[in-house]
Amino acid sequence: MNKIHYCPISPIQRQFGLYITGAGHEVTKPGEAYPHEYHSSDYYFTWQKGRTLAEWEYQLLYIREGRGTIQFKRGKSIAICGGTVIILHPGEWHRYRPDPKTGWNEAYIGIGGMHLKDIVGEPFFPASPTIIKIEPNGRFDRDLIEIITEIRSSSAEHPYSLAHKTVALMMTLRETARKNITGSSARNVAIRKANLHIAHHIADVIDFPKLAKSVGMGYTFFRRCFKAYNGMAPLEYQIALRLRRAIHLLKSSDISIAQIAEDVGFTSLAYFSKFFHDRIGSSPTQFRRSAR
Repeated sequence: MNKIHYCPISPIQRQFGLYITGAGHEVTKPGEAYPHEYHSSDYYFTWQKGRTLAEWEYQLLYIREGRGTIQFKRGKSIAICGGTVIILHPGEWHRYRPDPKTGWNEAYIGIGGMHLKDIVGEPFFPASPTIIKIEPNGRFDRDLIEIITEIRSSSAEHPYSLAHKTVALMMTLRETARKNITGSSARNVAIRKANLHIAHHIADVIDFPKLAKSVGMGYTFFRRCFKAYNGMAPLEYQIALRLRRAIHLLKSSDISIAQIAEDVGFTSLAYFSKFFHDRIGSSPTQFRRSAR
């Protein structure tokens, strides 16, 4: 059952900026010594010393069954159990072990590269420690085991596609575990109400602290929850909606560009034209012409 595979990384893979460092699937029985001693010296650790991953390397660790603890700071334990995904970050000291009464079933993939920093960080995933609860034995579990099996059998032949599959798995995790990443259901309902209000008032100057109060939140907490849910701050969200509306009107109507600027909330045509060019790469006039 215990199957581990380490992947040597070539210079060209490092230059590519995305690579698999290894993968494994292990079962630790109740009372069994942990960690198992057959690990590479780069990854083996003791509970006394813990471990720190190498630069640019992340590890996606999934506890399929059982329970145990993980620590990111000495003395502070976090209980983990089946259905828990942990993203371990480079340079982050940690240690973990199963409960000797239950043991556990774990699966993991190591992935590295300079492109991961923006993918694994906020707002897509919460800052370290990144611990996410999901439904056990679901889609993520099946996909993870399938990718680990592929890595063990063909990592040398398909290093790039397997690395991309692992990133896609992380995006699936972000989508399927959205509630657990962004907060409680009631909190998400409040943010969706705020989204709807902004969508209905894209051309208006919105008092965001007042909006936060109307959905039952203090502004600082509201802004943090809003960014976690939408991937951008409230004002950025409103501006994105303005731009999307402007693009739709330019493509589908004969309304003058000056009127479109006013309708989506820009105070002047010159400011709208500059903003549009900075975001899209062409002027509103050029965009309308090319779209038609």
